[in-house]
Amino acid sequence: MLLSIIVIVLRETLEASVLISIMLSLTHCRKLPTSWLYPALLSGLTGAGIYALSLGWISEQFDYVGQEVLNASLQYLIYVLLVIVCAMQYLGGTRHTRHLPLFMALTVAIALVREGGELVVFYSGFLQGNTSLTSAVTSGFIGLALGLSAGVVFYYGVILLPEIEVRRTLTLLLSLIACGMVLQATQLLIQADWLPTNQPLWDSNELLAENSIAGQIAYAIFGYESRPSVVEISFYLVAMATVFVAIKAAKKYTSKQPASL
Repeated sequence: MLLSIIVIVLRETLEASVLISIMLSLTHCRKLPTSWLYPALLSGLTGAGIYALSLGWISEQFDYVGQEVLNASLQYLIYVLLVIVCAMQYLGGTRHTRHLPLFMALTVAIALVREGGELVVFYSGFLQGNTSLTSAVTSGFIGLALGLSAGVVFYYGVILLPEIEVRRTLTLLLSLIACGMVLQATQLLIQADWLPTNQPLWDSNELLAENSIAGQIAYAIFGYESRPSVVEISFYLVAMATVFVAIKAAKKYTSKQPASL
C-alpha cells in the first residue's frame, strides 16, 4: 500500500463525499425526493471525464495557469450555490422549497467535475509511471472507502440530531464548507499570480501540519491553511459575512410573506 496515494484519494474524495452527505441530510430533513442526486452524479462524472481529457488544453490557457484558474472558478461557483442553499433553508413555503433540489444538484455536479477530474488525471499518471497500478488502485480504494465512510458519518450525525438543532447544524456545516471553497480558490489564484502574495498572519503548522492526514482532511473539508495571508483571511471573512447576510435577508423575506406561501 502507498500511504501518499491513500491520503491524496481521501482528500479528493472527502470533499465531495461530505458535501453530498450534507445535501442528502438536508433532503431528508426537508422531506424532499432524492431523485435530484442521480442526474447530479451522472452529469458530474461525465464532466469529470471531459475535464480530464481536456486538461492539457486547459493548462495552456491564461499563460499556462488555466488549470488553477478553472479550479478556482469552479470553487467560487460552488460557494455561490452553497450560499443560495443556505439561504433557501430559511425561505418558507413549498413555492421556494421546490427549487432547492436544483441548486443541490448543481452544487454536487460541479464538485464532482473538479474532484473526479483530478482523480482521473492522477490515476492516468500511473499508466505511464513505474509505480504498480495494482498497489495504486488498492491504496486508492482504501482512500475512497474512508472518504465515503466519513460521508456516512456526517449524514447520520446530522439526521439523528434533535429536530430543533438540524437546521442550525446544516447551516454551520454548509457555511464552513462554502467559505473553505473560497479559501481554496483564493490560494489557487495566489499560486497563479492573479492575487498578491503577503506575509502569513500566523503559523499553526505545529498545531496541525498541512501535510498530515488530519491537515489534509481539514483542507479538503474546510480549506485549512496553516499560514494564511491577509488576502486569504480577507476573502474568507467577506465570504462568511455574505453567508450571514444572505440568511438574514431570507429570514426577513419569509417574515413578510403570508403564511400560506
